[in-house]
Amino acid sequence: METMNTKRREVEEIDIKIAELKKRRKELVAELDERRLSWGAIIAGAFGALMIGLGVIALFAANWDVFNRSARAAIAIFPVLVCGIVAVVAAVKDVKAKALWDPLGILWCVSIAAATCLVAQTYQVGGSVPGLILLVALLMLPTIWTTRAVVPTVFWPIMAIVWGGVSRDAGECASISLAMKAAALMALSLPAYLAFLRSRPPKPVLVSAQTVSGFNYSFGLGVLFCVTLSPGSGFTGVLIFWLCAALVAGFGLVFKLPVWGAVALLVAAGAAFPTPFFHELTGYIVALVLMSLVVVYGIRKMHLLFTNVGAATFLWLVVSKFFESHASFTLKGIVLVIAGLVLTAMNVLLVRSRKKRSA
Repeated sequence: METMNTKRREVEEIDIKIAELKKRRKELVAELDERRLSWGAIIAGAFGALMIGLGVIALFAANWDVFNRSARAAIAIFPVLVCGIVAVVAAVKDVKAKALWDPLGILWCVSIAAATCLVAQTYQVGGSVPGLILLVALLMLPTIWTTRAVVPTVFWPIMAIVWGGVSRDAGECASISLAMKAAALMALSLPAYLAFLRSRPPKPVLVSAQTVSGFNYSFGLGVLFCVTLSPGSGFTGVLIFWLCAALVAGFGLVFKLPVWGAVALLVAAGAAFPTPFFHELTGYIVALVLMSLVVVYGIRKMHLLFTNVGAATFLWLVVSKFFESHASFTLKGIVLVIAGLVLTAMNVLLVRSRKKRSA
């Protein structure tokens, strides 16, 4: 009898635990659904804010000649002040909803850029184009730090790239100093980006943001250094892109941003394309090794994109070099057929491996 009571109590305790787990599961599902809905509202609000900002600019631009200088300046600055007031009120009331801060950040940045350009044009403020771009970028930066809006944070590094390129075109000498200044300017948005990561966004938003930002930093840094340094040799430019991609991949590894490493690999693969046509044999060998690593990465992760990019680029490197030789077209055709068969077989094997792993 005592044994029966003991078992009955154990069953009751298990039932209670099951009920608690079910309740907790419902709470977690509701929380996830709420986060998805909130991020859906954020995305919709972001596009809405962008459309509102561009629409207001278009309306005033169409009737700009009607207003005098003072009215133009007031109209230009008014949206910036409104966004600032909304931000202060939200901060005082401790509003943390991303559905407010993300659209506000976009609208605020658009307003700052428009106001700066319009006021400079209205009062014929002297200066250079690089100076104007730098001023707009620096004025946007506190807004990005304050709102931590995803879209401005991810795309703001483009301002540094444009500033470096325009500074070079405006007559500033190509130098490592200019390149480092532009790179330092680009890095100023990283704190806001890391704060965005700590907010634990949904996976689609996180992956999209990492993809865009990883490309902007890896490819953008490569473009920036190539423009500001003006490397003479073609292979030097490729090496710059590889070093920038390695830097971004290392940063992603330290801060646990796996998408950055993947995007950096793709950027490095794209930079390897012209290496067969350079005289530097070392660079060509490095490109082959790099593409082998991309293939290994794709196979280990069971990722068709990286496997195909690595394999296709590797075959491109080999075939391109081979086609520079004096071999007959018959032999070259046979090599192309074999390369295509190898790539197809690799895809088939990888797909089968993925199916076996998922089964």
